[in-house]
Amino acid sequence: MHVYGSAAKALIQGRTILVTGAGGSIGSEIVRQMNTLEAGKVFCVDNDEFALYNLQMDLEGMALLDDDVYRLADIRDEQLMRRIMQEVRPDVVFHAAAHKHLPLLERAPEAAVKTNVFGTQSVVRAAMAAGVDRIVNISTDKAANPTSALGWSKRLAEHVAGKYAETSATKVASVRFGNVLGSRGSFLPTLMTQIQTGQTIRITDPGVARYFMTIPEAAGLVIEAACLASGGETYVLDMGAPVRIESLLRRYVELVNCPMPEVEYTGLRPGEKMSEELFDLRETHYATPHPRISKVDVGAYPIDGALALLRELVEHGAHPALVREALEFTTAGKVNDGLDSLSSGALSTAPSGSLN
Repeated sequence: MHVYGSAAKALIQGRTILVTGAGGSIGSEIVRQMNTLEAGKVFCVDNDEFALYNLQMDLEGMALLDDDVYRLADIRDEQLMRRIMQEVRPDVVFHAAAHKHLPLLERAPEAAVKTNVFGTQSVVRAAMAAGVDRIVNISTDKAANPTSALGWSKRLAEHVAGKYAETSATKVASVRFGNVLGSRGSFLPTLMTQIQTGQTIRITDPGVARYFMTIPEAAGLVIEAACLASGGETYVLDMGAPVRIESLLRRYVELVNCPMPEVEYTGLRPGEKMSEELFDLRETHYATPHPRISKVDVGAYPIDGALALLRELVEHGAHPALVREALEFTTAGKVNDGLDSLSSGALSTAPSGSLN
């Protein structure tokens, strides 16, 4: 269990907390640690009723879902988020709801835009309208030097958090970190299932490496970073050294004392990197009072034009390839350098069948 400093205890103890994506791996661990820190009341928001069922079952040993702290809601519905925030009046919001599966979002970039970008905008605006003291947006290492719809959308989400922090008394921060061991849909649970069932293990490349952290460790450091939140800055957690996926496989096989399974190398998928990065080449990073948390300056960004273009595309049902291209251009800050032509011609020059 994470050992907290006095600032984290002071931030949480006795206060009302709201967690979006509360049924997910990071969200549910934040909820658990809120209880450890003696939060006054913790509201759990998710659009997956079974995830909320599992959360309550894990926390309480029962799951009637008749307690008003469990809220079934989609973060993309800003009107609903505003109503919930007004009813709950949380002191601190941890925004963990997101789409995170890279290959899936490469094929459905509009989902990345709607949830990761506009969902974050919805949560931040609703929370600020309700006078929330502090908002923490959960980001990802995919947002550093992004090469995928997931990374582009999460980097834009960091900029969204920063934009609204400029004109609000609410303290805002984004927190960026890499893979968490054992999270839903992550490599380790998949690996365990494949080994137990005698399947061939598929790895993209012998040299592919990723950062890893345990779920409790990541959630604990997110809470510590919340204490540092101020004007929309991004914090990056110390993930240690990256680990080669193949090495992780061999260590796991040794741990469970089973024969080495057959391994098939499939090649990197579109949008994937050989090695992940925590810092963007365009960023300057600084030390903070916490030895395992760095602060990065993501720089000024013309977010309004990017959001307007992306909203136009997704609301008109633009072809996924067009949405993905727009995500890449907007994240590179090219709103006024090439995007004007994309914006003005997108709806008229898209391939046949690209708009519904």
